[in-house]
Amino acid sequence: MARARYDDQLPSRARIFEFWKDRIEGLVRPIYWGEPACWACRFHYGFKYDVKRSDASWDQILRCWDRIPLQRCHIVGRSLGGSDDVSNLFLLCRECHDRMPNTNIPEIFYEWARAQSWSRREDEKILDAMKAFGVEDAMAPDLEQVLESEDYKVWSEDRRGLHWPQSNYASISSRLTPATTLGLAVYYLRLVKNHPSGNEAKAAQESTPREVQSGYLEIWPVSY
Repeated sequence: MARARYDDQLPSRARIFEFWKDRIEGLVRPIYWGEPACWACRFHYGFKYDVKRSDASWDQILRCWDRIPLQRCHIVGRSLGGSDDVSNLFLLCRECHDRMPNTNIPEIFYEWARAQSWSRREDEKILDAMKAFGVEDAMAPDLEQVLESEDYKVWSEDRRGLHWPQSNYASISSRLTPATTLGLAVYYLRLVKNHPSGNEAKAAQESTPREVQSGYLEIWPVSY
């Protein structure tokens, strides 16, 4: 609650946008003002926050920028002497706010912001999920075929759930995580598609190491 009360004392998103709209060029990559997004990674919160009309009034544009759930972030932190003035505030998604550098040199912040990419972060999450499930390049065509098949879509319908980000990163609503999508596709490819008999439970047991089946998993020492 204390954090919420402090945020209420900061300038509005609309005021921050008004200050920066003609000053931000050259500091970070270009921003399309009709589609409010994170000023660093370009995470876009969806059509509902966009300026819907090309002839929208200035007041309507400001209202759009006030509604978007971007966070008001200090370029130079208050702990380092930064003020709450609009010139020291930037509009970032939650993940960028959490990752940003905390120094009293604004140029470090701007250089970091220019290098951020939401799509690249998503690609990294997908690669991490691929590594977790042992996906090799040779499996990619088969997985793509699985994801597009109607049989898989029907099978996975009641086996997946939307996840609300516990860290409040990026998305403001629940979504399918890359690990969910990839995990189900790999499971289907290994244990359902390749076992037409439909005995999924038996196939899963056969693919599980005996140490795990018996409730005992030997932990091998790791050398560094």
